[in-house]
Amino acid sequence: MSRYEINSLLYRLKKDPDFRARFLADANAALAGADLTDTERAAFVAHDMRKINELGGYLHLVMSIPGLAAH
Repeated sequence: MSRYEINSLLYRLKKDPDFRARFLADANAALAGADLTDTERAAFVAHDMRKINELGGYLHLVMSIPGLAAH
């Protein structure tokens, strides 16, 4: 697992509205250079915040991303 990369992406999704918009429009393209496993990438593409949390995403970040937060 690449816990650091997961949380870096979560932080970027939270703080960078342009990146978040690109991610929402085309997650695969937005994640093109990310160092993720196939499972991690699939969770992001599916916007599966529960799975991202299970894979090491900090709950605070998972819960605080506008438009993606898992409530």
